[in-house]
Amino acid sequence: MQIAAFNARCPFEIGDKVQDGRTGAVHTITDIACIHYLRAGRVEFRYELNNSGQYIEIAVPKVEHIEIKVSLNEK
Repeated sequence: MQIAAFNARCPFEIGDKVQDGRTGAVHTITDIACIHYLRAGRVEFRYELNNSGQYIEIAVPKVEHIEIKVSLNEK
């Protein structure tokens, strides 16, 4: 038996709302499963939506740059 350890950060939390890009429907994440592939060294997440009992992948776009605009009203 092998022992494996990993660190992973899930981009969502249980209770988060996600919108279906095709239908526009809004769903609630009710469970999260983490899959760790030992040979490939890869970690993936699957999400249950609305207590459906089925786990799906959710595509999360990579953000390379975030621009924040701040407006200060000086008097």
